Amino acid sequence: MRLRNSLIAATLATVASGAGLLAISAPAAQATSAKAEVTVVHGIPNTPVTVYANNRVLIKDFVFGKTDSVALNPGKYALAIRPYGAAPKSKSILAATVNVTAGENATVVANLTATGAPTLNVFANPTTAIPMGDARVIVRHVAEAPAVDVYAGPTTSPALVTNLVNPMSSSPANVPAGRYPISVYPTGTTTAPVIGPASLTLAPDTTYIVYAIGSLTGKTLTVAVQSYK
Repeated sequence: MRLRNSLIAATLATVASGAGLLAISAPAAQATSAKAEVTVVHGIPNTPVTVYANNRVLIKDFVFGKTDSVALNPGKYALAIRPYGAAPKSKSILAATVNVTAGENATVVANLTATGAPTLNVFANPTTAIPMGDARVIVRHVAEAPAVDVYAGPTTSPALVTNLVNPMSSSPANVPAGRYPISVYPTGTTTAPVIGPASLTLAPDTTYIVYAIGSLTGKTLTVAVQSYK
């Protein structure tokens, strides 16, 4: 199953328009369904928006740090993100055309690049079985910030993820279910976290995707968490 992002155009404020092509392939699911699950993550600070799909409102009054999941029928969707309150057919902040396949699990993230430009990223999410008693954790760096190391406990323990750069996604890690303090540090340091520690409770047989979003220079760096079974 595949989600193809065939157009990405960023036009926020003084940012010039751009376009690109992004194709992803998701791992095989345990079972397919008639619909796809698509999660949208808002990672652009100070920019409330409305998300449209084929000119219909998909998510209204969507604010920084929030996630929202929708079930979509297979097909082609023209996504458009407009400032909240803007006319439905006004110029979009970000736009993408995506092809959605039955049974797919994917995430669309509106975020900042490492240099602070607004953009869209599309990720395929794993749906394979998780070992009994474990949770699956993935970390994605989609913030205006340098490379980071992520710890799920004291810094005397090995890092969960090292040298993660925007827009990188870590490999899935299976960990025992339970509560973990998540901290994010500039790569190679362990003295002053740029995020956290933030407590995250992991339930068994559940996938958690932690997104570093916002801006380090703008002092809005934080995390958003997506979870699904």
